[in-house]
Amino acid sequence: MKGKQTAKSATNVRRGRRNRVRGAELQRETVKLCKEFELEAFNRDRGGANHEKGDVEIEGDYYGCKRKKRIPRYILPEKQEVGVVFRGDRMEPMIAISLERFLLMLRIVKDKDEERKN
Repeated sequence: MKGKQTAKSATNVRRGRRNRVRGAELQRETVKLCKEFELEAFNRDRGGANHEKGDVEIEGDYYGCKRKKRIPRYILPEKQEVGVVFRGDRMEPMIAISLERFLLMLRIVKDKDEERKN
């Protein structure tokens, strides 16, 4: 049967939509938390239109938001660790810390910069 196409199943279409909705929830949550720390933040990935620089803008820098059901355990802090430093081969080191701790550090840096300007 040449040329005959079958319709996509509703479950496949909905799966992508739900993932986008969950990602948008994380973006809004991130911006809201930034506002609580009195940081300038904007959701740049509105309505599914991917922004070329990142999902959210915080104090002029762009960040991606990734929401997954499961995150590898080796990336998560354990024992009494505050964060985890990790690195892949031929990659620069990264750190996984809580968003609140990161925003607090960002707020402290912003306050110090404002003190220097005055």
